[in-house]
Amino acid sequence: MSVTSFLFLGFLLLGLIVYYIVPSKIQWIVLVIMSIIFYLIAGTPYTMIFLAVSTLIAYVSTLYIEKNRNNSTVSKKVSIVAIITILLNVIIWFALKGSSFWILGSKLLHKISSKFPILHPLPVTAALGMGYYTAQVIGYILDVLWNTSTIQSNPLKLFLFVSFFPQLTVGPISRYNDLKTIYKPHKFSYQNICLGSQRILWGLFKKLVISDRITVIVNAIWADTNAFNGIWPWIAVFLYPMEIYTDFSGCMDIVLGSAELFDIHLTENFRNPFFSRNSQEFWQRWHITLGTWARDYVFYPFMKCRLMVSFGKNCKKRLGKKWGKFISWSVSMAVLWFVMGFWHGSVRHIFGVSLWFWSALFLSELFLPVTKKLTSFLEIKTESFGWHFFQSLRTYIIYALGVVFFTSSGLRSALDHYIVLWNSLGQLNPWTLFDSTITSLGVAWRDVNLILVGSLCILVADVLREKYGYARTWINKQSVGFRWAIWIFLIFIVLIYGMYGPGYDASTFIYQGF
Repeated sequence: MSVTSFLFLGFLLLGLIVYYIVPSKIQWIVLVIMSIIFYLIAGTPYTMIFLAVSTLIAYVSTLYIEKNRNNSTVSKKVSIVAIITILLNVIIWFALKGSSFWILGSKLLHKISSKFPILHPLPVTAALGMGYYTAQVIGYILDVLWNTSTIQSNPLKLFLFVSFFPQLTVGPISRYNDLKTIYKPHKFSYQNICLGSQRILWGLFKKLVISDRITVIVNAIWADTNAFNGIWPWIAVFLYPMEIYTDFSGCMDIVLGSAELFDIHLTENFRNPFFSRNSQEFWQRWHITLGTWARDYVFYPFMKCRLMVSFGKNCKKRLGKKWGKFISWSVSMAVLWFVMGFWHGSVRHIFGVSLWFWSALFLSELFLPVTKKLTSFLEIKTESFGWHFFQSLRTYIIYALGVVFFTSSGLRSALDHYIVLWNSLGQLNPWTLFDSTITSLGVAWRDVNLILVGSLCILVADVLREKYGYARTWINKQSVGFRWAIWIFLIFIVLIYGMYGPGYDASTFIYQGF
């Protein structure tokens, strides 16, 4: 059951009716039942088993931590229990979602010694959203250990926190303290229904009208770079960030809108990332919950551990305060970005996420004093629109070149893509954009126009969001006729121009694979 399907919308409507009819004290039980039904239909046969196991691990370990928190004789055991349960969750994830790592490792060892067998993926399919709920459970265990979160003593309620539908499709990675309202009674609100429906509609527009059309173009180019050479591989590179943004954020809008119908407000995961002036700001606006999770549970703990504190002191002693601090920060950032790439589940993401973006941030921080002096010397107005546009364009290009790894099937395939891009530099012919080449990509000129008009709509919405918090906040302040004209227009666009039909799979969200 995809979140873009009519089945899901019908399921959502039926669940809403039941949710607001039953006594408020048992509304959360309705959400538990809906979550179970959703994952039984949308997930694999093993989804519920892995969700239950992960919940049980978190439940037992946090009960032990809470019970022995003030017992000095077992204080070390408390930390050991937390570490073991976190490792257990990681091992389960690694065995199912991280198979590319140990398969590649076995191939390398096999080359050294033929006696070492080449390993194969486990016959058990990983659960839907395993990367998201594993990170969520680890965060909950650490929050309880650090006493920054209350414990949930009801195992069924904890299961709801872990499995609340449909957030595990593509996130967000929720914190327990942020999601406690899920257990509270909620009254029916016309405003919540309107706002939730509007957000779902906007997500469907981004996914079905824009993203899936761009997908056809990008996939066709990379499938045959001999036929589509010259400027076309570069078109694929610079279109892909828009594809992944409308895909990922579109699904996120559907998820957040669905929760909002129940008066449950999940954490935002995007905040106009393409307006970012540098890569650091970009990752504060893109996949926000993964970035904050890695910061709070990886970066800060690693920076504060004894080994790193000692390392930092030695660096400052030998290299001076400035360079010592920079080296210490760089090492900690390398660990953070390794975890970010590792979470994505394959070796190519270690390069396309970890190495690429760590290098971008490292070089940016390294040359920051030089760039400041240069902008001052050239008397560049750093707050001007032109400079902001240049910085945002530069950040977009850096991101686009990095996620080439996402468009490939493996590390070697990604390197082949870069070779194609390099060889294409001497064959750029922009006039092929206006001949019949584009229609041989599987799209018509009508589709190109829809992509352009849709992208313009997203740009306008993002500008309004940057100024008013949400575009719908501005829309809702307008006249009734103007408001309804916008929403009716979107409804017709989605119904008429949404990518449906034979061979189309609306469940194939890019980030659903994580």
